Amino acid sequence: MKLPENLHIIRERHSKRPQVDVLPEQVPDPTSNWLEQPERWDRTVFIDYACSYLRQKNGSIDTADSHLLSMLASQIEIYVQSILKLRAEGLVITFNGGSTVGPNPHMAIADRALYRSMQVMKELELSPKARDGYQSKRQISPAISSLLDGP
Repeated sequence: MKLPENLHIIRERHSKRPQVDVLPEQVPDPTSNWLEQPERWDRTVFIDYACSYLRQKNGSIDTADSHLLSMLASQIEIYVQSILKLRAEGLVITFNGGSTVGPNPHMAIADRALYRSMQVMKELELSPKARDGYQSKRQISPAISSLLDGP
């Protein structure tokens, strides 16, 4: 089967990317404090930290990665704003002048933003499962293992 002529672009790009066998040095993550305190979210700090991590991991950041990082930061920002609204307003709110109760629409917004963030993180290989060489460390109990092995 003949391969398309422009496939060499992809193959050369991957061959030029340095292979990193060890993880980058453990750097204190200045962005993790916003998980417990969403009001401390800072887009610039997040992008700077993520850029430095990707540079250490991949050797460089191309334009596509920087655009994806901006999209990730935007989705996290939407998530954080929705969480803050949920904390202020509650999970259930009233509509129609208090005559109707229902779920806060910010729940759906936060859920979608979180889903999109995870998709972008997979694309940037920022999630453990998306990284090369990921192996799940799940252990099967001996009883289930013997059941799966059969008689």
